[in-house]
Amino acid sequence: MIDQEATNPKPAKQLLVLTDHECNTKATQLLQHEGYKVQLNDYLQFEVELLDKLQVDAILVDLENPTIESVSICQTIRDRYNGPLLFLTAPTNEFIQLLGLEMGADDFLFKPQTEVFLLTKLRARLKRAEKTQLGRRKNIRLGELQINSSRREVYCSGKNIHLTDREFDLLWLLAKNACQIISRDEIHRSLYKREYNGYDRSIDIYISRIRQKIGDDPHNPRHLKTIRGAGYLLVENHA
Repeated sequence: MIDQEATNPKPAKQLLVLTDHECNTKATQLLQHEGYKVQLNDYLQFEVELLDKLQVDAILVDLENPTIESVSICQTIRDRYNGPLLFLTAPTNEFIQLLGLEMGADDFLFKPQTEVFLLTKLRARLKRAEKTQLGRRKNIRLGELQINSSRREVYCSGKNIHLTDREFDLLWLLAKNACQIISRDEIHRSLYKREYNGYDRSIDIYISRIRQKIGDDPHNPRHLKTIRGAGYLLVENHA
């Protein structure tokens, strides 16, 4: 067992901020300070082709003067983009809000807005989008480890690894949540459809078997780590 977390750093999230006012907005400064990569554009000059060039994780439309015309940009965006789309605007009437939501906006936040609330909303939307995307994926690659859910196959360093159904279900759960600690309670709810009773050690056995089959040293695992008192963590590692 180990109690340290050894993960590969994830790349910074790419955000597109569309605005109708000063270029160096407070929202932009805040997002950059939090480590996001921000592409800033005048919403009046926005061209949908930009979305084909950028790997956009979320879009924030920052408006001082929300109008029917400005919120209609949602239709253009949704032609090419399915991720989080949030509006940060001066207080506006219900009709404009409803119109924006109908056209594809995920949320309206009104100024002045606290930094904590804006960041929390954004992180929640990004996390939900990431889980949705992972849930749709059929093939996940983590370094030398490759898992295909449709064929229920696992390869490690190009070698096919045979897992039982329960072992595969556990590994796939961890792969969908790679680089995140998954608690024993979460695993029991997913695999057994019930709460952890406090003494069932079957998960430990499955983890041990998976490690053995993928060639992970139980004392210094490269892929499947035990985080003492918290749960299990599947990380990317290369041979």
